[in-house]
Amino acid sequence: MAISTAAIFSTLGNPNSLVPLAVKDLAGTTGMTVGSYITGKEEGKDRLIDEVGTEIIWLLGIPALKWVYDKTVFKASGFDSKFDPRNLNDKEVFQKIKEYAPDEKIKQGIENIEKNQKKFKNTASGRFIVSTALTIAGYILLTKFKQKYTEKQIRKNLIDEYNKNQLTLQEENKQSKSEKTSESQSINSNTEPSFKGLGSLVEYFAFSPVRNMYILEGAITTTRLKDSRSPQEFIGYAIKEAFAWTFLYFAGGKIQKAIEKNAKEKYNKSIGLDARVLEGGELKKSFENGTIEKSLAEFKEASTSNAKLYEFLHKNPDNIIVKTAKKSDIIALYPKEKKWYQIFKKTQYTDKIDTRKFIDLEDVKGVENKIKELYSQYKNSLKNGETAEKFFAGVKKLKRKSIIANIGCCALALGVISPGIMLAKRLLFKDDAEFQTKRDIREQLIQEGVIV
Repeated sequence: MAISTAAIFSTLGNPNSLVPLAVKDLAGTTGMTVGSYITGKEEGKDRLIDEVGTEIIWLLGIPALKWVYDKTVFKASGFDSKFDPRNLNDKEVFQKIKEYAPDEKIKQGIENIEKNQKKFKNTASGRFIVSTALTIAGYILLTKFKQKYTEKQIRKNLIDEYNKNQLTLQEENKQSKSEKTSESQSINSNTEPSFKGLGSLVEYFAFSPVRNMYILEGAITTTRLKDSRSPQEFIGYAIKEAFAWTFLYFAGGKIQKAIEKNAKEKYNKSIGLDARVLEGGELKKSFENGTIEKSLAEFKEASTSNAKLYEFLHKNPDNIIVKTAKKSDIIALYPKEKKWYQIFKKTQYTDKIDTRKFIDLEDVKGVENKIKELYSQYKNSLKNGETAEKFFAGVKKLKRKSIIANIGCCALALGVISPGIMLAKRLLFKDDAEFQTKRDIREQLIQEGVIV
């Protein structure tokens, strides 16, 4: 099934989606791996294992473990794992959540949670703690495996290289002095390679899990810096992690806001709404026929209390603000049940709101404000002779540019600038060009008498 351009830009522009992070991190993974292969094959393999393994654990570890937790612990507890604990925060809204449950089974599940709130909250907290802790443990094991594997390979390569050189030397000396050849062979036969390995210093550190999306990245950064095998590796990781924190989590949002501000000030067009909304025809049509004004007035009247607004979302599915919030995934719809053999089939949704999912009413109000602002700009543009078609075409174009600039700048920083700095540091300083781990293992083999 074809993916629409609007859906692509919507996904890439969604600050709550893992996809933009994955795209940026993939750029960093590629740049780091290529840069490491330039300095040496062993270091390139070491970096490849680290980067690819980390990306898999980082993107899939917590979701996979949460799924396992849901199918085991949550199922055994009798609670609905899809119910968001934040729904319990507002008692009046919670009553509406029960009232507008999409079916009787869901309603009974919500009532069960209401009767056992403390146990449910503990179960939900346990899911976060267990999935996060096990994912971190998985990364630490990956680090340990990677270091041991790399050191074993380097050790083997150095011994093979030494033995090959010795064999070549023996062949060259055969024709000149037979007694020296015998002596050389005698020494070589009495020296057996030792494969003891250096052992990786992997330290497990204590932490207090909190509901913070940066905890896994913090653990990865800490582990990388703490378990660096040399000052060379430590400095490399310090550069990489500084760029990762900046351009994966902070710079993207700042870049997006700066572009949105520029679009508003320079072109008098707000681009804060979801790409699927801006590229769809429904909002444009409501602006043209004026029905948006009724939707805005109705929404404003319902916004006097959270409970009243929550009820309004259920009772007014045709309201443009409600439709926009649904299309932007701020309001989740209840999925149609799928048979086991339809597991790979695209999920279809009913027209009912899934009350188990948390609806951030402030985000819904934010949609109203963005639509109100865009509508004001639209009316001004008409006064200046701009057509509705041209106005929305301009908004869509600016929105796409903002997403491309956000992803592009971060990918450039992570995939080119960061590995470029690390590579330049290695190549500009003669003593820093060789992989430090390889140099350390060579010195150890010499001390052990395996090579000379």
